[in-house]
Amino acid sequence: MSPVDAQLGLSDVEAQIDRMLIGIPSFSGAEELKLSPLLPRSSVLATHYVRSFPQHALVVSGAMGSDAEFLLAPTTCYAVFDHLRGRQLSSPSLFTHKNLCFRNEETYRPGERQSSFLMREFIFLSTDVGLVHEWIGHIVRDVPSSLAEEFWVDAVVKKASDPFFDPKDLHLKFQESENLKSEFVVDGLAVASVNLHLGAFARSCNLRSNDGQPLYSACFGLGYDRLVAKSTAARADVRSTAGDGRETSG
Repeated sequence: MSPVDAQLGLSDVEAQIDRMLIGIPSFSGAEELKLSPLLPRSSVLATHYVRSFPQHALVVSGAMGSDAEFLLAPTTCYAVFDHLRGRQLSSPSLFTHKNLCFRNEETYRPGERQSSFLMREFIFLSTDVGLVHEWIGHIVRDVPSSLAEEFWVDAVVKKASDPFFDPKDLHLKFQESENLKSEFVVDGLAVASVNLHLGAFARSCNLRSNDGQPLYSACFGLGYDRLVAKSTAARADVRSTAGDGRETSG
């Protein structure tokens, strides 16, 4: 498969990315959810995000005032956890959700840093934290080769932390020390990431297994806009170095 063709329609490119992701074994069989990007401002994850990252939060209000405030979801997994809150789930469980995400950014660069962008996430939950680590390991192994084969981008997996945290924040220090986040970086830009929540998200949303055991979770997210931008650049590089596959004289 060649990199993204500039002549393809946006829906075609989106479908191409979807096919690649679903073809990765770690994501096979995920239950697809269709959810709103509006999170009740009172929900536990929305409250945590606004408190931790106020500079990035985008909050909207309805005509009824502050009681109808919503956080525009900064990531798709928040909506999934909010949707599942209070439930008992089979172990393991795998969900996926694709939607627009919203973050207040200081600068705007098309395809790289936008106030709204399309993302798909896969969320894995299990009573066995070892199984969650194994899921992450397979993703780290398989995703770069799929990106290279389908979109001609060279993704390097790097240990990371959320840029939202202050360097002195204990959340950042814990995230770094426990190796909870890894990014898939293409030419200096993260196009995807995988995050280990341990038991934090499931506990916050009162999620347990069918037999009452605590659940551990992790998620993988890929930004469609960023992947398209990097794949388009890769296509341009191939054309410039190889004459677009045509022989030239001189």
